[in-house]
Amino acid sequence: MSMNELPKTRRANQPSGICVILATDATGEPLRDCLRSLQAHTSGDVQIVRATGDCAELNRALERCAPADAIVLDEPCRVGAGWVERLAGAAHADTNTATASALANFGTPLALSERSTQDPAFAKGLAERSLVLRPRLSRAVAPCVYVRRDALELVGPLDERLDLRAAIAIDLTQRCVQSGMTHVAADDVAVERLAPLPGAAEGDLSPELRERYPYLQTTPLADSGVLGQALRSARAPALRLSVTLDARALDGAITGTHVHILELILALARTDALRLRLLVRAERIDRATRELLQGLSETQLLAAEEVDADTPATTVFHRPQQTFAPSDVKLALALGERFVISQLDLIAYRNPGYFADAGSWQDYRAASRHGLSAAERVVVFSEHTRGELVADALVERGRVRVVAPGLDHRSTGEPLRPAGLDAGEAGAKPLEDGFLLCLGTDFRHKNRIFALRLLSALREDHDWRGSLVLAGTHISPGSSVELERAYLREHAELRSAVVELGPLSECEKAWLMQRAGAIVYPSVYEGFGLVPFESALGGVPCVFAPWASLAEAAPEQTATIVPWDAGASAQAAHTLLTDAGARRRHVDSLAARARELTWDAAAAAMVEIYREAAIAPVREAATLSRDLSTREARLSVQHEVEVRQLVSEREHAQRMYDELNAEVGSGLALIGPNGTLPDPIQRALLALTARPALSRPLFTAVTGVYVAVRALTRPIRGLLRRSG
Repeated sequence: MSMNELPKTRRANQPSGICVILATDATGEPLRDCLRSLQAHTSGDVQIVRATGDCAELNRALERCAPADAIVLDEPCRVGAGWVERLAGAAHADTNTATASALANFGTPLALSERSTQDPAFAKGLAERSLVLRPRLSRAVAPCVYVRRDALELVGPLDERLDLRAAIAIDLTQRCVQSGMTHVAADDVAVERLAPLPGAAEGDLSPELRERYPYLQTTPLADSGVLGQALRSARAPALRLSVTLDARALDGAITGTHVHILELILALARTDALRLRLLVRAERIDRATRELLQGLSETQLLAAEEVDADTPATTVFHRPQQTFAPSDVKLALALGERFVISQLDLIAYRNPGYFADAGSWQDYRAASRHGLSAAERVVVFSEHTRGELVADALVERGRVRVVAPGLDHRSTGEPLRPAGLDAGEAGAKPLEDGFLLCLGTDFRHKNRIFALRLLSALREDHDWRGSLVLAGTHISPGSSVELERAYLREHAELRSAVVELGPLSECEKAWLMQRAGAIVYPSVYEGFGLVPFESALGGVPCVFAPWASLAEAAPEQTATIVPWDAGASAQAAHTLLTDAGARRRHVDSLAARARELTWDAAAAAMVEIYREAAIAPVREAATLSRDLSTREARLSVQHEVEVRQLVSEREHAQRMYDELNAEVGSGLALIGPNGTLPDPIQRALLALTARPALSRPLFTAVTGVYVAVRALTRPIRGLLRRSG
């Protein structure tokens, strides 16, 4: 046979054919109604076959239909338009799927209603409102089950000793599971039961089947909350997806991360697409933020201090920043069926200087990798960060989504003069408008030392006499403050022109930006870099470098720093400070780009990512991460039990020691420095008391002998006392 004559391999998502088998003994109007429905909604290339409700005849029908897949209806049902195609789509979405079970109007674990209904419009709009999560099941659910031909080829025909429903829903499905295949619910397909069979929809678990598959007694139909989410979506239009968002970062100083998380929460609440649960540190979040969050619709606050093993999981858990410790991952996997993480940047992952020691840095890196591995979706601000993640093989490209942050922040109140500018705190010289403002935490990569070099070049080369304000949170380790102080010691002429402020509120930041001549933002690395855009929206130019994400995010010709040439950069900065036309062009270009970045757009993109994560195929790495977290939790409980047992044993040993040594005052001590027992025997007795299971029977026997001997010798001791 030549190469061209070789048969083509059939792809998993392309069945060679489909056959509908109506396997029931039902008669009368329900059967006729079912057949009319099948003929109306089943395309002509799909064969419809009648069979009785007998396993042997169904096996023969399955054999006649080969090599086609089969949809088995074991009772009369009405079907709807597109039912075959959507069932096939669910069954072939994954190569390892054996069966896909349709939803039903009532009476099954996949029911749309708890009440019996025969309303022909019961499933109207189902395909449109379904989340198409295709939740995994431990077995199939009658009365409508799509069975793939390759599953039958793998495990063989139905067991003809069983009744038909049990043979399909229990025996066939478990043989598939044990052979490596799985089962799903087609949550965008529903059938209307017309003549329900008595008994459990998934088949009676007979004594024989209980013995054959003992684990089914304790195995739920689905072992995650995805099935519940899918059914809620199918039952009610416009269902809100349940999402827990880790908002614990809102309890610290105001940083870019703090602003991003808060604005994202507010925008997500406005989508009306989610039921939000916000994880907060209840004892540390400020009152104003708490009240703001409590006023959001469909939003619940969950105190981190109150989370325990009984806290229910939502469909998705979103951590809006990278994971810092294994506990962050453990919490995410406990509170969400699926995990989404935002990797804001990789600066801490790359830089050991931001950690107390090498061990702490390696621990952080391991926690970051753990979080990235466990997440169904990883969100970044820029293509630059996505490229880094992919290049370092931290995340495959298909799991990464780019969502730029918004810039239309809510108003935070009237601008407020910073408290640090009060007399005695900002230097001897009053701060005049038109100064340079360098905003940002004093991380080394923020490169505040370059702002000082730029100030020096402006003064020397352009005779510019304005001031430089350094404002931001001080951190340790990794701060540039010592470099800055050393530079100022060497350039004493700059000291009176430099104003150092600590962390600012948003109102204080706004006050400074209104009066600044330009913002200096010499950062070497940013995940996005909001400051140049925020500056432009305030009508103030920004001096920044076209590095990292800013190289892609900022319009061309707006970056004025020549990395890292202070003299050349001072020339461009001086133009922005003194040339009104250049200043206007620079600000307008950046502001136009900034106006495209809205929080509503970011929130809409995040909702779609949450939905993607909810239906994403199960990944081995994510499963291993969840198993690891579960195992660690179990080991932690076991460790606590062992510690309590050890403490109990030690307390028992101490009590025995005290009892043995109780008569020291009477000179009758057996143990201790002056004890009558030799030291090796004392040590052996003490070791023995640490094992109650051994010591209690022995000491009970010794005590019994002692009591008996004492009773026998009591008359002799009395005679000796009288004669003595």
